[in-house]
Amino acid sequence: MFGGKIGVPELMIVTLGLVFLALFIFAWSRIFAKAGYSPILCLLMLIPGVSLIAFLWFAFSKWPILKSASGTPQSGA
Repeated sequence: MFGGKIGVPELMIVTLGLVFLALFIFAWSRIFAKAGYSPILCLLMLIPGVSLIAFLWFAFSKWPILKSASGTPQSGA
């Protein structure tokens, strides 16, 4: 497809893309964890379409961490 040759510029672009992807996943996992959700939910942000729905759900839902900070008991824990 590319003539069978992969040069340094292509490898740099792929490496940079993977670094940004790892940073994206790490940042979203920290955000979800600090809000009181499972950090695994960050994987939803990698799926086009689902990421928009997950983002809106996350933005407008009641965060478990805020419930525990206000002193209201959490169920199931």
